[in-house]
Amino acid sequence: MASSSWYEAAAANPQVPCFFIFGDSLNDCGNNNHINTKAKANYKPYGIDFPDGATGRFTNGRTTVDFLAEHLGFDNPIPPFTTAKGEKLLQGINYASGSAGILDETGKHLTLYGYGARKIAVVGVGKIGCVPRTMDLFGTNGTKCIQNVNLAAQYFNKQLKKLVVDLNKELKDAKLIYINSYGMGDGDPTILGFKFITRGCCNPRGDGQCVKDKAPCSSRREYVFWDSFHPTEASHRTFADRTYKSLLPSDSDPFDLHSLAALDIGKH
Repeated sequence: MASSSWYEAAAANPQVPCFFIFGDSLNDCGNNNHINTKAKANYKPYGIDFPDGATGRFTNGRTTVDFLAEHLGFDNPIPPFTTAKGEKLLQGINYASGSAGILDETGKHLTLYGYGARKIAVVGVGKIGCVPRTMDLFGTNGTKCIQNVNLAAQYFNKQLKKLVVDLNKELKDAKLIYINSYGMGDGDPTILGFKFITRGCCNPRGDGQCVKDKAPCSSRREYVFWDSFHPTEASHRTFADRTYKSLLPSDSDPFDLHSLAALDIGKH
């Protein structure tokens, strides 16, 4: 892992004792390198802007949880469960894995509360109808988002947010927050300096991932997407910043990750 000097503002003491991550390829940091699957990102040009090169992250650099670990004061990124060992286990493990899903058949079903988690951030589904691969599959050639897909995401998020509300009522000694990733996708991304919104920076192969060893775009900061599915490091940074400290009241509910980390569960 990179040294603490890599982080721009790493704190001496983390704001929380540990940070455990569950998810899919958006936050996979190398778990799929050791899993029998075609969904891998341990080759160039993936990781072109990461200090250690291609690590298995499905982007050009850092992911949202890498930035969140930085915000929370950890000296290094949270390691993948496939290689984590020793004292690093005490600070957290990243279980995110490419191609993981929301169903028991495709994802990992863990009762976080039962394992001792008391501060839990639940992230909603983003505007998947506006992902380049989705638009390609539905034949719009990047000209417009697929509204039916976005409506399905909104329906899922509505139920997920309700679950968070219900669990907060039920679990008196824990606190959950809902991260509105769909809402963060609204607005004009050009305000943040993005110029290319409907196509990825790298050259995609048939399944939407980057063609191996083929040079990507040079202006990666101007692209929302890295390949046909996954955000660039610049997009990940924006989402992480708004997750940690809300830009708009609608970004998270009932409050942001910074407030959750600071919360004294026994006095909330």
